[in-house]
Amino acid sequence: MSHLETTVSQLASALETLESRLDERLTELGHHSDAIDAARRQARAARAHAGEASDGLAEAIDELRRLIEESGDA
Repeated sequence: MSHLETTVSQLASALETLESRLDERLTELGHHSDAIDAARRQARAARAHAGEASDGLAEAIDELRRLIEESGDA
């Protein structure tokens, strides 16, 4: 095998290795992207639940104030 053929063979091997590493990295990034998307969905859901809880707590506080005011009037 000539020096040129050896070099071309090594280059082809290096390109295959690079392509394989790139595929692995893209797959890895895809998994990270999925995890990030899931975390964002969970954060949105948590924010919505926190908002609902806050509204419920505000209503409960208003009701307690009303009851305290009524009991003070009695």
